[in-house]
Order: sequence, then C-alpha cells, then structure tokens
Amino acid sequence: MKIINRRQIRVKVLQELYSFLSGNENSLAEGQKNIINSFIQTNTLYLFYLNFFKSFWEFTNYRDNYQRMLKKSLKPIDENYTLISELSPLKFIAKNKNLITKLSADKTIFWDNKDDFLNGFFFKIVESELFREYIILKEKDYKAQLKLLIYIFKEILVYDKKFLGYIEDQNIYWVDDVPLINTFLLRLIKTLKSKKDFNFFKKSFLNTEKDIEFALKLFKIVIEKSEKLEKDIQSITLNWDIERIAPIDKLIIKMSMTELIYFSEIPETVSINEYLEISKEYSSPKSSQFINGVLDNVINRNK
Repeated sequence: MKIINRRQIRVKVLQELYSFLSGNENSLAEGQKNIINSFIQTNTLYLFYLNFFKSFWEFTNYRDNYQRMLKKSLKPIDENYTLISELSPLKFIAKNKNLITKLSADKTIFWDNKDDFLNGFFFKIVESELFREYIILKEKDYKAQLKLLIYIFKEILVYDKKFLGYIEDQNIYWVDDVPLINTFLLRLIKTLKSKKDFNFFKKSFLNTEKDIEFALKLFKIVIEKSEKLEKDIQSITLNWDIERIAPIDKLIIKMSMTELIYFSEIPETVSINEYLEISKEYSSPKSSQFINGVLDNVINRNK
C-alpha cells in the first residue's frame, strides 16, 4: 500500500516551486532539500497523532494526579469515566515500545501543557452517544473497545477544531497532510492487534526512491525550463495577457507541461487529470477549465 500517492507528491512540489519562484529559496539544491524535508515532516505529523493518543491515555489514567497538579476543579469523577483509560487498544498505543522509542528521540512533539485541551476532549467522549451505549454493554470485549476507539478518532478527533488549530500552529505545511494521516491512521487502528510490539512504523511516508526521484526531477526541470515554459504558455494563450494568469495557475500549467514533455512514461491523461484536480483544490473554480484548454493545445502541438 502506498502511503503518499503521486498527487500528494505533486502538491508538495507545487508548494516548493511557489516558494522558490517567489524568491524564498536561494538555490535549486535548497529547494530540493526542502521537498525531501516535506516528506519527513509527514512522518513527524504521523508521530504527532500517535503521541496524542499516548498522552491522552496518560491523562485519563492519571486524571486525579493532573487535577492535583493543575489545582483546578474538574467535573466530579464518574465511575464510568475510568472506561476510557481501560480501553485496551488505546493502552496498546500508549505502551507501544517502538512508539516510546521514537518519541524519546524527538522532544519537539510532546503534548506538554495541553491538559486543558485533553480534559475538554475527554468530556467530548464521555458525553457522546456512542459512549453512553458502550457503558450499558454487558460484554465490553476487545471488538467493542476497538469500535469505541475508532469512533473517538473518526467522529471526534478528526473534527476537533482545537486539535486542527494546534496542528497548524506547529507547522503550517502539516495541514495539507492531515487527510492523508487521517486515512492511513484509521486503517491502522482498524487492524490494531492486542500486543505491545505492534509495529506502527513498518512503512515510511517517504515511499520509494522512484517517488523521490520523480519529485526532485519535476522540481528541477520546471525551474530550469521556466522561461521556455513561460514562452510556450504565451504562444498557446494568444488571446490572454499572460500577466493576468494567476501565478498558481501558471505554475500548475508549467508542471503539467513538464510532465507531458519530459515524463513520457506517464500517460498524458493521468498527468492532465491530476493537475486538473489539484487546480480545483488550490486555485479558483474556473481555473481547471482554462488549464484543461491550455493542456489540450499542448497535446495537439506535440502530435
């Protein structure tokens, strides 16, 4: 299973190209280094999520200690509240040896001083309908516990604005990787085995050497051929003032033209469809139609 697909790779290259052509980088090598670092940051975001689960379990397990430490008055403790810290799959994440080792090597992603948020998140869970249904279950077996943890992640954490805000505060570029991490982590939780040595790091978000090579080559060619691509766009869009084309649209066109011309191993329809989808997300609603028209002309010229 690929963790980062080609569209996500293209987006990372697009972001770095935009930064580079805006004058924020000094050299091609620096830009390529930043692209590789963006893949590493995706791994860091994944670790950030796992560390949240670990920290949250610790918070629920030692809730009374937090109360004394913070010298704050929390809501009265209900016997049912201990059911959260007793969730085996949550505990397996928190006690995972590989995770603890990874976290000990990275001191920048701990949830220190976030007890207010953890407490608020705790009450979102215990006040939820599924938790009330879970309380009355006679058999709270592993399957039922896993179902509750999946609900906590899929229906509460994913939509928590404070959690998403904290992600953005940590790293603005993490926001684009959130859907990727959500999808991957949800699949992983569903397969979570009841053992402490479960391997959360079996796969790297860096993917294969071919993916890295593709990203760096795409970035390099767009930079080196930027002026030529600019002239090509101008010759294709004779009825348009090239200065009026939005910078992000122009960049998406340059990237797609680069693939069409210099990446013959990629089917033309694949490249075009990918960039049209990217334009829908990162540009104006009408941009995809304009870009599609330009790329059709590029293909017709190369026939």
